[in-house]
Amino acid sequence: MTNLTGFSETELDQILDAPGAVLKAATLADGQPGGLRFLLETAAGARVFREAQEHENDFVRAVSVALRDRVRAKEAAAAEVRADPAAAVGVAAAAAATEEAARVGAQPDPEGAADQAVELTAAAVTLLRGRVPDADLAAYGEWLLRIAGRVAGATRSRTGGLFSKRVKLSVDEQAYLDRLAAAVAG
Repeated sequence: MTNLTGFSETELDQILDAPGAVLKAATLADGQPGGLRFLLETAAGARVFREAQEHENDFVRAVSVALRDRVRAKEAAAAEVRADPAAAVGVAAAAAATEEAARVGAQPDPEGAADQAVELTAAAVTLLRGRVPDADLAAYGEWLLRIAGRVAGATRSRTGGLFSKRVKLSVDEQAYLDRLAAAVAG
């Protein structure tokens, strides 16, 4: 079993950031925005994350539990700020709020999200190679691919215009999955 305490904070961030980036890129990969599509894809990703909390591999389970704990801590901090808005006043808080507003208002960038996910995945796999048992590395990589595959396959995509047929994976989704698989393979 690989223990996450053996990694620095920066290394742990790399390991924990990759699954979220993979999920985000998979939701954007087909370039077809839509509320229902987003909900279905996000729900598929959430199921994979929940399954990982009971994964047979201890490392994947530890990573998914650490992700869950990280999300809960962020939610608790946000709730605290909502309860006491004065606590969020300051230059750093104002800069963070401005950055968040710019990010939220920006158009989705499927190619940029895919690039970031592939980059983070490759960095995490490189970091883990030689530091964790091969079985843990393989399980982590397979989990990242499962997240992307389930999210990308959660809805059918149109291959062309309005009257075109629907396919399980669009060309862009398949290209993203192929790039991600190459990053996992190292």
